[in-house]
Amino acid sequence: MTLHELKGKYARLSDEIDSLAADSVRHEARLLSLMNDLDHVHHELCELRLRTLGAPTLRDVVALLEPMVNHAAVVPIGVSVAPPQAALAVSRPALSMAG
Repeated sequence: MTLHELKGKYARLSDEIDSLAADSVRHEARLLSLMNDLDHVHHELCELRLRTLGAPTLRDVVALLEPMVNHAAVVPIGVSVAPPQAALAVSRPALSMAG
């Protein structure tokens, strides 16, 4: 599931649990089932967060590429070489994508 879907399901289950808890009639089996579903969604959200925090960011990738780009290239005399576009793109400061 996507983050958006998990958040929606979490909100829906929370609302349904709140409405059942406020109801004067006891729906213990349904309430336990919903709480179990909510725990499962919470677990999925935690796993997604861990995967997201463990994924490399653009800054990490740029940091890995910079040492390769900064090596001096040996060019024979009389040969003109245009700078590679990738080197120009990588040399710009990375923007923060964290939100």
